[in-house]
Amino acid sequence: MGKVLTLLIAIVLDAIFGEPPERFHPTVWFGRIVEFVDRRYRRISCSADITAGLCLTLGLCVFAIGIAHLAKKLHFEFYLLFASISIRSMVEHAKRTIKNGKIAREEVQMIVSRDVSKLNDSQLSSAVIESIAENFVDGVFAPLFYYTLFGIYGALVYRAVNTCDAMIGYKTKRYRYFGRFCARLDDALNFIPARLSALLFILLKPKAFEIIKRYRTIKLNGGYPISAMAGVLEVTLMKPGHYEVKAGRYPDIRDIERAIKVYIKLCAMAVTLYTLINLPVESIMYLPNLGFISGIELCSTPIR
Repeated sequence: MGKVLTLLIAIVLDAIFGEPPERFHPTVWFGRIVEFVDRRYRRISCSADITAGLCLTLGLCVFAIGIAHLAKKLHFEFYLLFASISIRSMVEHAKRTIKNGKIAREEVQMIVSRDVSKLNDSQLSSAVIESIAENFVDGVFAPLFYYTLFGIYGALVYRAVNTCDAMIGYKTKRYRYFGRFCARLDDALNFIPARLSALLFILLKPKAFEIIKRYRTIKLNGGYPISAMAGVLEVTLMKPGHYEVKAGRYPDIRDIERAIKVYIKLCAMAVTLYTLINLPVESIMYLPNLGFISGIELCSTPIR
């Protein structure tokens, strides 16, 4: 099955189903492996914890490669790519944070890692909008980026590392060393996609470039989509005690709805972009079938 067809089928499946069933979801499998090791590994020392975290992350990558290899043999790559992206699920999660015209604190906590117990409505709205912006990179742009470069192997390995980072990549006492390797690897994998993704925000609203340029350093990679979303929406996004991206008024629940619309547009742009990028690749792959320009035939035909 061609890469473009695989991509388009995966997008259609995401639009219809959102997520695969948990028992058949590779991301859930990755999460359970991480959870199993995390519970049973007793923290020993700085070096031992780093080594254990490294082995866990690399083991997860090997597992992902194995699944991808099996799927490729069975011509099932479309299912793994479907499981590696999350467009509809992000939209559904974001919509659930608004109930009866008010922001639902408990639903916000489901999609952000920060403590939301003391946040006001603007800060809660900001947290949701930031999550939407960052998920565009983690859940859409980066998986498609690595799929384009390395096929289903790239997409699934990225998802494995990203899942590991989401679970143990924190600077707390428990994970400072154990989660260090996966956090650094996730940073490395997101470095290029985060910066490239900002171009799509700028295409939507060129003025966003100024906000990106001013605030992109608030986080190594997350600073790009967060500042870009702030620029597109013209609102101020903030994480109390950490940063404030000043691009306009403070956000409210209406801006969450606006952010969802922007997110859908960005996803459509990303899918179109990667489809167009993969089309020439597939054309080149099929060139040998055209006898008059077949590289094989040219090389094998004796010169007279």
